[in-house]
Amino acid sequence: MLYKLLKMGNVEFVLSSSIPPVFLTAFVISALMWYGSSHCVHELFGPSRYHWDSAYFAQELERRVKSVQLITITQQSKALTPINKAWEQVADKLVLYDYIGCNPSKGGLFRSGAMLKGDGVVQNWLGHASFSMGTLSLAIRLMPAFFETFPCILIDQTSTVRADIAFRRGSSCYSMEQTRIILQILGGILNGTEYSTPSLVKDYARKAQFGSIFTFDRITSTHSYWCDGVLRTSPRGWYSFSHTAFASCFFFGHLWHASRAVFQDIWTGVSIESFVVVEYGRNEKLGDKTTKASTFI
Repeated sequence: MLYKLLKMGNVEFVLSSSIPPVFLTAFVISALMWYGSSHCVHELFGPSRYHWDSAYFAQELERRVKSVQLITITQQSKALTPINKAWEQVADKLVLYDYIGCNPSKGGLFRSGAMLKGDGVVQNWLGHASFSMGTLSLAIRLMPAFFETFPCILIDQTSTVRADIAFRRGSSCYSMEQTRIILQILGGILNGTEYSTPSLVKDYARKAQFGSIFTFDRITSTHSYWCDGVLRTSPRGWYSFSHTAFASCFFFGHLWHASRAVFQDIWTGVSIESFVVVEYGRNEKLGDKTTKASTFI
């Protein structure tokens, strides 16, 4: 076996040993892109799915809103800035990143078409949906990256379910109609708007599951029928998927050529002993006592 592995002059050996650096590099850069690193910034490739899973941008928006209110108190020595005014000052980029359409793992890798084919072009940000039940502030449970469907539930600060959209009305105990949820829109074009009608509250709750609430232009595209409501991935998802597929091809190519190099005597039908017999320099030379005599007849 050692003799087989040390056959450096074999073309199959050269192929099998030169391919690993290619697929190893492709696997590494795919992992760096998918999990996020300093060389693949959000501005170029979009956020990673793990920012969505941990609600990173939603928490960052909340932090910035609170910081705006604190800055107003410390610098201007005035009353607390109204929360709707604080939401108007958040960065548009963070609002967009908090939308589920920016999540690269929402199934778009296996769906054909351009990215704007799914939802269309963003027109307006309606605002941040703030839910409350009396004096208790509630938050919507975001759609997980792993699921295509997920129950619409409202939780408090202790992650206790306080309201939901009932799957079966007969067994409902936390429905919007029973709990009387109040919805207030903060920031955006609907800033300061308040809803208490259960049908409207449920409609915005379903949209709030996807993060920020936008209106989309589905006509500006080349063909209006492009917009089919299917989520599609970001450049980060395409890069990771394509390079992983590329690396897999090279990985199986390495196994193929390595097996042909190691088991050359099997697929050629010529045994190792025959190679030893006819190998150049193996035959006994006149006057040279160091070479072995040939046994080939």
